[in-house]
Amino acid sequence: MRGYFFLLFKEVKLMFKNKSFYLWVLFMPILFLIIFSRIGGGDSKVKVIFIDKVKNEITKEFKERLKRDFKIIIAMKQLKEYTLIELSGDFLLKNKENTKVKVIFPENISKEREVYTKIAVYRIMAELVAKYKLGIKDVKEFVRIKKQCEKLLEIPWGIRHTLPAIILMFILFNVLSKGVEKFFQFKEQGLIERFSVLPQGTNGVLIFFLLYQVTLAMVAVSVIFILGVLFFKFSIGLKYLIYLYFIFLFFSIFVASLSLLIFSLIKKKEAAIGFGVLIANILCALGGLWWPIEIVPPFFKKLGLALPTGFTMKIIDGLIYYKMPVKELMPMVFVLIAISVLFFLAATFFFFKFQEKD
Repeated sequence: MRGYFFLLFKEVKLMFKNKSFYLWVLFMPILFLIIFSRIGGGDSKVKVIFIDKVKNEITKEFKERLKRDFKIIIAMKQLKEYTLIELSGDFLLKNKENTKVKVIFPENISKEREVYTKIAVYRIMAELVAKYKLGIKDVKEFVRIKKQCEKLLEIPWGIRHTLPAIILMFILFNVLSKGVEKFFQFKEQGLIERFSVLPQGTNGVLIFFLLYQVTLAMVAVSVIFILGVLFFKFSIGLKYLIYLYFIFLFFSIFVASLSLLIFSLIKKKEAAIGFGVLIANILCALGGLWWPIEIVPPFFKKLGLALPTGFTMKIIDGLIYYKMPVKELMPMVFVLIAISVLFFLAATFFFFKFQEKD
């Protein structure tokens, strides 16, 4: 195995000397992080004017919950520009004659924004009624369950979704499309034939190929992670980081196996590389790596979740965005492992078949 690790180390050194490596693993991830993290701002920056004429415990909590969806300002001179939300009494009491929550919209507001604001206000009122009027003894547990259910209804935006999605995207493009090209290069250099006569035989070729591809993927993962932490304020606990790397590792094995499968089935170099690029783009677009899969129509959502990219993003979002318990995600993790093993076995079968014909 020392010979394989020696060649692996040599290939990694060449990778760092290649200027295109820094383009794909440094410049491009930063560019995509800037673009997608800005696109994913959602409605959290919408400004509203809030007036609290009561100022009790309930209205203070109303204000805090309002901050989840809006930025509260006090600029009364801008009443014509921003929505006004005014609390003038205890809205928990039944009062058919006069509502205690007043919402006044500016004339130029869009219908979509008006509906969004109404839903947000009604939701807060319903939450507070449930908390203060339903007589729930364990309020903390109720709030925890409610927040968890509420979180699951959110569309995952922001850096917590964008960074992992971009990592998966660059694993696809660096390992799948470039991996196919690299394997053809190994063949042209005679490395496959030379490895085949070693004691490990053709198995040695597979070991080296997977080691090289997975190493390349994990190097890219680490570099993009560091960029996300340093420049985009991405944070994650050590335990979740280990889980995340575990997921990226098996996803990398899947992609490396897929690139080997493409190399084994398509004999022409240009056609194989082009097919790898096509597959990478399809998996990115339909699998929720360019935008959250939650925003697409139902058919494409089901299709995306059936793909390894969409399925993997569902696991990652569940882990670091929705904060779901790890034990609830483990069945999906085992499916990801099974997918990786299945593609590895398929790639191995066709690779040996390819070698026999040659």
